[in-house]
Amino acid sequence: MKEAGMDHEGIELIDKVRLWPSHAMIAGRPHRVKWGAWAVYLPGPQIKLMHAVAGRQHCIYYKAPRREEVLGGFDRRRDAEDWARAFSTPVLRRVAENWVMFQRLHAAGLGPEPMGLVAVRDYRSFFSRGRGITAGLRLADLTKYPEKAPATEAELRGAGIVPDRSRASLREQIRGYVSDLNNLHGAMPEDGEAEVAAVEAALARALGR
Repeated sequence: MKEAGMDHEGIELIDKVRLWPSHAMIAGRPHRVKWGAWAVYLPGPQIKLMHAVAGRQHCIYYKAPRREEVLGGFDRRRDAEDWARAFSTPVLRRVAENWVMFQRLHAAGLGPEPMGLVAVRDYRSFFSRGRGITAGLRLADLTKYPEKAPATEAELRGAGIVPDRSRASLREQIRGYVSDLNNLHGAMPEDGEAEVAAVEAALARALGR
């Protein structure tokens, strides 16, 4: 089986991804993994894949509520509606938002170079409740970037990024660059609706949707 191909819009298509806590398999080849709450990073191919369940974004943070309880209306915590919104967000849309933001951050010298979009046709993880789709980005390795002063909130806003509500994107930088934009109230591209919609549509077309 071919590991990956490119569609006509330059989106890299990966036929099959399997994720375990210890490693990932892409077309039968093992890869190291670095787990985040909302995404997993594969250092070898430099791919950041969003967590997904049935094509919607997912979170594996240990304090996150149970997905089914939130979406079923059984979780009564104060922020249950926010979690329901997050768990209902199409994963292709969140990847598109990340792509637009990383493009802006890189152009402003605040983030890694986004080297390409990735779409996965057949995705399954230890938490995904079956097979589905997901998508992600190839991002340059920030550990190889020269150290600089940490990016500030004013710089992020100047680049057209609304920071996440908890400001984790500012606290958890790598060598002075923003590396993670995802949270319950994640960072967003300011006035980026048209750009995001175009990228989301391209990802959907790449997956035949």
